[in-house]
Amino acid sequence: MARSRSLEERGRRAGFTLVETLAALAVAAAIIFGAAALVHHVALYFDRGALGVNEAERFALAMDRLSRDFGAARFVAGSIEMPKGKEKRAAPVAFEGGPGRIVFVTGSAVGARAAREEALTLEVEPLRDGVTRLVRRRSVWLGPRAGLVAEAAGDAVALLEGRYDISFDFARMDARGALAWTDRWTEETELPRVVRLRLADPVTGADLAAGAQFVLWADAPAACAREGGDCMPGKTAAPSEKKASEPAKEPT
Repeated sequence: MARSRSLEERGRRAGFTLVETLAALAVAAAIIFGAAALVHHVALYFDRGALGVNEAERFALAMDRLSRDFGAARFVAGSIEMPKGKEKRAAPVAFEGGPGRIVFVTGSAVGARAAREEALTLEVEPLRDGVTRLVRRRSVWLGPRAGLVAEAAGDAVALLEGRYDISFDFARMDARGALAWTDRWTEETELPRVVRLRLADPVTGADLAAGAQFVLWADAPAACAREGGDCMPGKTAAPSEKKASEPAKEPT
């Protein structure tokens, strides 16, 4: 009897009670849910970080592309048509700019099939859900006889895309050497000195890219392309050289 009682008591003490089992399950569930939350948190912020890196890299590439395009802008006449009337003036330069679109001639193209000069179009296109993008298109520049035809541009590339307002400003230099800004540049006889890209928050209006300004290095007046033109303000063109008269013959 004593032997059977000891076996019975040993069997009662072996294994886990219901409370211990439930406690173990609760601890395991807490560990599983905690691990899941940690994985979700890490994955979420990793995705945000990767997205931020991609956006920063895309912005840097867009700034580099725009800097190259504007830096290689060509100072060429936009059209050979002269204005009607007796008054003659220099032909407008091949640069048409507004807040939402710019068309100009540049020599920044690269590649085996790239044209020496291209008519470049930068256009702001609104998308759905408040998203706006800046699209770059190009076409071969056929000269002043063809003019700036933005509709013929192709090879569309989205440089920027996001929830912000995109616009352009243009600056000329006044007599004091300061920049005077305007939102349009049309029918001008010279290129703007600086083009500014504005990325503004649609809610607060804050400027998200305060330093996005691009210098155009081709700053000679368009009249310089004309023979005998006045290239320097306040100075006349150099007179044509007269043929030297033959020396007088000595009397014989």
